[in-house]
Amino acid sequence: MRALPEAGVRSTAGLGPYLYACAPSERWNAAVRREYLAALARHHEIKRELVPLIAAWRAAGIEALLTKGFYLAEFVYPAPGVRFHGDVDLLIRQEHGTEALRLAQRLGWKQRPVLRPVGATDGAELFTLYRPGGAAQLDVQRLVVKAAPWWQHRQRQITEAVWARSQLLEWEGTSVRVPEPMDAIVVNLALERAVADAARGLKPQDAIDLALLMERGVVTRGELARRAHELGCSRTLSCFLRLCESTRTPAVPRRPSRLASLRWKVAGTWEGGFVHIPGPLLRMARGPGLARDIARTLPLLARVRRALRRHRDVRTVIAGLTRDAKPSLRSTARARWRTVRAIRWACKLLPVGPAEGSCLPQALAIYAALRRLGWPVQFVSGVRRDTTGLHGHAWVEEDGALLPELSGWERFPDYRANFRYPPRA
Repeated sequence: MRALPEAGVRSTAGLGPYLYACAPSERWNAAVRREYLAALARHHEIKRELVPLIAAWRAAGIEALLTKGFYLAEFVYPAPGVRFHGDVDLLIRQEHGTEALRLAQRLGWKQRPVLRPVGATDGAELFTLYRPGGAAQLDVQRLVVKAAPWWQHRQRQITEAVWARSQLLEWEGTSVRVPEPMDAIVVNLALERAVADAARGLKPQDAIDLALLMERGVVTRGELARRAHELGCSRTLSCFLRLCESTRTPAVPRRPSRLASLRWKVAGTWEGGFVHIPGPLLRMARGPGLARDIARTLPLLARVRRALRRHRDVRTVIAGLTRDAKPSLRSTARARWRTVRAIRWACKLLPVGPAEGSCLPQALAIYAALRRLGWPVQFVSGVRRDTTGLHGHAWVEEDGALLPELSGWERFPDYRANFRYPPRA
């Protein structure tokens, strides 16, 4: 029997849906049931938006290879909605990128500009798609492992190996490719995660993903080791397996030591061929500009803080902060990214609100600043209920989707919006 998460950890780890599906004795728990139903509804909404796009690409001769969270939730876990996932990650061939984007836009998808600091550009990504007012956001990539723009030899080798062993499955009236279970473990779980975010340690789902993929593919440790040797990432896989084995249960990972995470990170960077500029050097180079941007946001943050003290009704606060969104010469994507970055840093460094409720002044400041720059964004607040009670949150949206500069800020996208300003037309 698979080990299950402890009751006090399941909500913070995002494992309520898994607990509901795999522990019948816990199904009496109404909060866990609500978490599962919310995750299930969201998964089906994303799937409903995704299937027509995959079918259109397939009809045009463009193959898509699903990876990571959505692939696991749809094809590996015992039921849809059991495995939490954020964006939908998929691969297409680089030569199909222009045609794939054209077909997506014809079906109502929009391309989302994604800005990153200088030196941190991900050469693996082709584009990001979203549907206005929809639930799905697609990260369309050409390489399965994160890559720098100036060196991609190893990443291309690994990507071609994954394509060659991928499986073509009939799915919802069309067909789609998924990685072989061994490649999903060696490349997606061990290697790609090491390059992307090994410093954060294991995710709550990592050990569960590993166990289910090995069970589904009838994979042994020896076969995993041989495949990792073929792909040239044996050390990375070994570090990842040791981290998973060090957990108390497959569902509640113990935070690994910094040394263990560093070993995983170094192994993945070396074997994945990812050449990057060290973070401290990037932060030093960006420091002066960031300091100026933060200084420019301080008057707005002070205004938001005074307004929240004077008025209990958030509608009154927003009405005083709102300006009509009119195009401006300063309304560039980079200006928007710098503005959001400065406000987020200012909220981290300065006491603009209570530690647990800083999302409200931060969202209000971002909303007001972007409206002044001419962006037609919306302030949104919502609630979600889990095993620990009712939780409120505030964020900013554009075209009905979370602002891209805030991606990663939302750990759980299952808040139910109960207030939106300005209201949707």
